[in-house]
Amino acid sequence: MRAQNGRLWSTLHNGKYELRSLANADLEEALNVLNDSFFINESVCNGCEINLPENSQARQELRELCRITAQDGVSLIIKYVESGRIVAVSFNKLQFAPPPGEDNFFVKFYNEQAKSPQAKALMNYMITMDAKIDVCAEYNMDCVCELMFLATLPEFGRQGLGRALAETTIQLAPELQDKRPKAVTALWTSIFTQKIGKAVGFKVLNTVPYSEFEYNGKRFDERIKPIHKFSEQVMFKL
Repeated sequence: MRAQNGRLWSTLHNGKYELRSLANADLEEALNVLNDSFFINESVCNGCEINLPENSQARQELRELCRITAQDGVSLIIKYVESGRIVAVSFNKLQFAPPPGEDNFFVKFYNEQAKSPQAKALMNYMITMDAKIDVCAEYNMDCVCELMFLATLPEFGRQGLGRALAETTIQLAPELQDKRPKAVTALWTSIFTQKIGKAVGFKVLNTVPYSEFEYNGKRFDERIKPIHKFSEQVMFKL
């Protein structure tokens, strides 16, 4: 991850926005986009009560997850050029098939750094979903790029920014010099990200209703808006 001025991948809406690789100088502001959108509105965050004001520790722990993830150098941001403000982010994680007997990145983070019950619940959801179809094992891959957290500030929604981030994640993955991912994977948790995935060409590997997950005495579907009935495990093979 560069210290300043991440790589410019594209401009959007006649130069109104710039889509760039996440640079170290922009990391804290990019994390704040999660506070102002993802942690409040994302379906599983609602299911795990991460959105509630009193659960700030969970949000801090997930910010740390993203801070570690950003070091892989494959996360992206979109800036509103007029103000320089970051308005959309995609925190992307390089996932490697672990050696026999070792845990993958998410399991290690769950065991070592997730302390709050809300963050543990979200991590358990991610671990469970990824394990339903082990992409590395199923498709004989040693590395994939997981599009982990995708977020747009509400006032900048419905402009195709999330789709642009997903498309660029697919574009950048084959350009990595060291470990080249064989696929981009994601967990689509809303009808909006599911529409993005369909438009961009992700393959749906598995669909799981929110009634299968529970936190603090309630199923996820009892807290999540009823328009979001299930999540999808998806893959774009490179």
